Amino acid sequence: MQHSTPPSHGKYRRLQRLSDSDGRFSMLAVDQRGSLRRMFGRQHGIDPSEVSPAQLRQVKRIVTRAVAPMASGLLTDPLYGYPASAGLLPPCTGVLLSREQTGYVAAEGQERRSRLLADWAPQRLLASGADALKLLIYHHPDASAETHEHEQDLVASVGAGCEDAGLPFILEVVTYPMGEGAQEAAVQARRRPELVVDAARTFSDPKYQVDVLKLEFPADLKFVADYQDASFGAGEAVYDRRAVEGACERLDQAAAVPWVILSSGVGIDEFVETLRLANEAGASGFLCGRAVWKEIVEHAPDTDEMTRFMEEVGKPRVDRLLTANEGARAWTDHPGHRQQETQSGTKVPTTE
Repeated sequence: MQHSTPPSHGKYRRLQRLSDSDGRFSMLAVDQRGSLRRMFGRQHGIDPSEVSPAQLRQVKRIVTRAVAPMASGLLTDPLYGYPASAGLLPPCTGVLLSREQTGYVAAEGQERRSRLLADWAPQRLLASGADALKLLIYHHPDASAETHEHEQDLVASVGAGCEDAGLPFILEVVTYPMGEGAQEAAVQARRRPELVVDAARTFSDPKYQVDVLKLEFPADLKFVADYQDASFGAGEAVYDRRAVEGACERLDQAAAVPWVILSSGVGIDEFVETLRLANEAGASGFLCGRAVWKEIVEHAPDTDEMTRFMEEVGKPRVDRLLTANEGARAWTDHPGHRQQETQSGTKVPTTE
């Protein structure tokens, strides 16, 4: 495991703001843009391009009002979500702002490349009130050298900017299918442990200056023998629970910085179980969105019905996540963080 230098005083204080009193991350996301447009499109039978900014802002505002007081941090976007919802954020809730453009650029073959939002450098996000910057990148170990160079340069440049600004850098790494069997879910389920562990190992390199990794669960519970009787079972098993636990342990060993789990849009029952398994292996909590609120688009544009959904469905889902998160490891107890402190000869900073 490689180790970077300890976070600066500014970064440390902001990471504290993003976590609860026990050092666990219980962060909720409403930064979706392209995926939210597609959700609207499927639900209402329209082209995603026809979804207006006002519709996006409505969802983000209602979700934020409902769940921000329950979260240690809220991830939103600087284009629609933050301008519409900044006044709804409690003083005790940390703010994460997205740095990437929605979607990706398709490169040769099936490769994907992320892009940065123009004019939203770390210093501007910091001045806007962000406690952290979140960047999403796409990663596959079999991608071309050109795509690897693109993603590595992108991450390194953002990491350097965050370091200069004293702004925590949360890196979300999303893997994707490539090659033969790319459209076969069972084939991808078999390979996911390898892909997610590789992502954690790659971007734990100190040169990227990442403070927290936001990672996919290193398996697909739909294809685990032990869960075939669950509501989310796919009817086909490609591994058992013991193999999944082993993948989680390898992921924890590969991650040289604290890590949290994303939901990938799965249902709440499945995500609660993945969160428990991840936390048992050493995760420091979660940063998820759609598992909590995705059905809200079914009630749009009726504000009262959307609000009712969040009160009756969304908030109880967050309660379930918070219960499952009680087993998370404090980010300050992550071996990489503790090793950083030992090597530097410093104690936890207490002032900026």
